Amino acid sequence: MTALYPFVIEGARTMVFVDGENLAIRYGNALKQSGGAAKAGVAHLPGVAVWSQQLSPNSNTLSGTRVIRKYYYTSVQGDTSTVQNAEDWLKNQGFEAPRVFKKNKMKGSKQVDISLATDMLLYASRMHYQIAVLVAGDEDYVPLVRAVKAEGARVHIWFLQDGLSRQLRHEADYFVDLTEYLL
Repeated sequence: MTALYPFVIEGARTMVFVDGENLAIRYGNALKQSGGAAKAGVAHLPGVAVWSQQLSPNSNTLSGTRVIRKYYYTSVQGDTSTVQNAEDWLKNQGFEAPRVFKKNKMKGSKQVDISLATDMLLYASRMHYQIAVLVAGDEDYVPLVRAVKAEGARVHIWFLQDGLSRQLRHEADYFVDLTEYLL
C-alpha cells in the first residue's frame, strides 16, 4: 500500500479535514461501476459518509504523526434525529468532530465546503497543526490550500480515483489516491 505520510517530521501535529459529502458520493458511484462489492473494513453510510479504519490505524497516531483531531463534513436529509444518528455514526468511525448539516430539498447543503474551509484556515492561522490532510479533490479548494500553506503548514490531499483536479494536485505538498483503501 502507498505510504500515507512520507517525509514528515516524527510527531508532527496533524489535523484531518474530510469533505465527506463529496467522498461518499464518489464512493457510491464507484461501487455502482464496480458491481457494488464493498471492501472489507470499509464503513459506508450511503450518500452521507464512508471511511476505512486503514486510514486511521489508531486514535492518536498515523504513520508517525500526532493526529490532533479528525473532522468530517457532510449533510443529510431529514430531521434532527437523522442528523444526530449520522454524527453518532461518524463518532463510531473515530471522528471526534463530525460536522453534519441538514440538506435543504431545494438547494441541497451549502455549509459543508465553507465550514471545512473556515475551520482548516482558522486552525492553520492559530498554528494548531503542522500538517493538514484534506480529503477532497475539487479545484474549489485551491485558494484554501494556498492560504494554509502561506500560514506555514503542509497540505496533503487524499482523494478517490480520478477525483483530484490538476490544479489542486499542483498546489498540494503530497497526494494519495484512496482507491486501494476504500475499493
